[in-house]
Amino acid sequence: MSNTFKITIISPGKNPLDFEGEALITSTIDGQIEFKANHAPAIISTIPTTTTIINGSSKNNLFTASGIVYIKDNELKFCCDSAEISSDIDRTRAFQAKERAEKRLNEKKNIDIERAKRALARANARIKTLDINN
Repeated sequence: MSNTFKITIISPGKNPLDFEGEALITSTIDGQIEFKANHAPAIISTIPTTTTIINGSSKNNLFTASGIVYIKDNELKFCCDSAEISSDIDRTRAFQAKERAEKRLNEKKNIDIERAKRALARANARIKTLDINN
């Protein structure tokens, strides 16, 4: 039995990211979840977070937005609104997005509060991904 599995991360407008890994760690509304080789079939909803792919001593950290993880037969497919490796994240833009979302939430005037909360969650997850890799 292999201790690795195929991982494909798919997001709109980008080529799929393909990995071979021993583990994928991401987050759901209930907390972190880890998938390993030979995991039972599952479909899981995710939240914006830093997703980590581990293969031996190698770790790849990337930002993933809300999405769906589907695992079956040692293949994991992660379809998400956005996925970015840390080198593709614009730090200035992430901090600006965070400030805009915080400002909207503080003003609470004629805004979609849930949308602002989601924007803040994405910005914070991008910043966390950058901080982990620096």
